[in-house]
Amino acid sequence: MKDYHAIGVMSGTSLDGVDIVYCSFSFLENWNFSIHFAECIAYDKFWTDKLNAAHKLSGYELILLHNEYGNYLGKIINTFIKNNKIKKVDCVASHGHTIFHQPESKITFQLGAGSSIAATTKQKVVSDFRDLDVQLSGQGAPLVPFGDRWLFYNYDYCLNLGGIANISYEKNKTRIGGDITFANMASNYLCSFEKKLFDENGNSAAKGKVNIELLKQLNALPFLQLSLPKSLGKEDFDNWFKPVLDQSTISISDKLATLTTHLGKCISDIVSTGETVLITGGGAHNTHWVKSFKNDFSINCILPNTQIIDYKEALIFAFLGILRVENKPNIYKSVTGANKDSIGGVIHHG
Repeated sequence: MKDYHAIGVMSGTSLDGVDIVYCSFSFLENWNFSIHFAECIAYDKFWTDKLNAAHKLSGYELILLHNEYGNYLGKIINTFIKNNKIKKVDCVASHGHTIFHQPESKITFQLGAGSSIAATTKQKVVSDFRDLDVQLSGQGAPLVPFGDRWLFYNYDYCLNLGGIANISYEKNKTRIGGDITFANMASNYLCSFEKKLFDENGNSAAKGKVNIELLKQLNALPFLQLSLPKSLGKEDFDNWFKPVLDQSTISISDKLATLTTHLGKCISDIVSTGETVLITGGGAHNTHWVKSFKNDFSINCILPNTQIIDYKEALIFAFLGILRVENKPNIYKSVTGANKDSIGGVIHHG
């Protein structure tokens, strides 16, 4: 039985910061994993502003930032290795930060050049996981369901509540998954009007009342009528989700309450009553959301330990990186809609 050791690096659409984990994997009948060290490096104003504005840059400026951000990630990784006295690293797997995601145009771009990370860290780096799948006519997202299938097989559904809510599950011995609606991206946006970064414990949402008109508008959005697999990007939020929120004149608390019910409805449309739903991502800390899912939609919510809640995506990208190094498939066409399973990721030798 071979043991693998990898570092996973993830930056999500919520712009909370860079999640980084050091973990090990082994295979004996099933894949097993351990997270040894994990940390979130919060973005300062400089990087928050840079990442928020990256989609407006010229091609030249974007390439400069691509390398600069890769170097930044490399320095974070070096510090992480040094502080935790890590000796063995088979690979570093970096998701990057998504700037463009338009699979219908065969475009997806994750900031953070793998070559820059490799040059800075002197490690073997796997990056650019999504592009091959997009060129194979897939959505290029979500990729986490592959890891759900092999690392979290004890649960009927795996639900991630990040900036975007996505879900995966087994159907007829095939992994199905996709993005279902906006979660923290929408909640954080609404909270910004109250000068808050996020809705701690869902307290503001809990004070509000569900607005039926807004709920109808959110539930009627065309994306929600599409079948899985499907994916979302920041462009979608800006172009057609945010305008619905902006046009409503109700209070922020009422909008947050309505968003909660919208999110619960989207989940319950997929989940079968009584089956277990593993919930991870920043939204798992929103106690009002979880309470609403349980009480209003009879969803059997399972919350793992805080380390899994916060670092599951980084863990899974470390796993996908190991599979790439071993030249084994790490993306399911049944999840992304591509014309075949594939081996995603570009390897850089530092």
